[in-house]
Amino acid sequence: MMVSTTFRHKTQDFKLKSYVNKIVKSLSFYTDLIHFVQVTFQADSCRKGNAKFGCHISLHLLGRQNIDIKVICNYKKDAFDQAFNQLSNALKHSIKHQKNIIHVM
Repeated sequence: MMVSTTFRHKTQDFKLKSYVNKIVKSLSFYTDLIHFVQVTFQADSCRKGNAKFGCHISLHLLGRQNIDIKVICNYKKDAFDQAFNQLSNALKHSIKHQKNIIHVM
């Protein structure tokens, strides 16, 4: 599984990047079909005191439809945590649904 973390609009954070890479690697627990994970952070507001941060996670599965999650929060880490929770729930549902289809056939 390849992981790419991108920061846009001066949102670079090395601690957050290592945290993201560590957490994303845990997704391999659910399935070995994960080919590529792209995590992108960006500032959603250019007003200095009113900055909000977006996190977009794109999960590419071999032979299946990709999963894309976008979240906007006041803090970058919170945006990632919420997006990751949504992604892991979607992945669990996708894997569970696929197993049910295999057993029915």
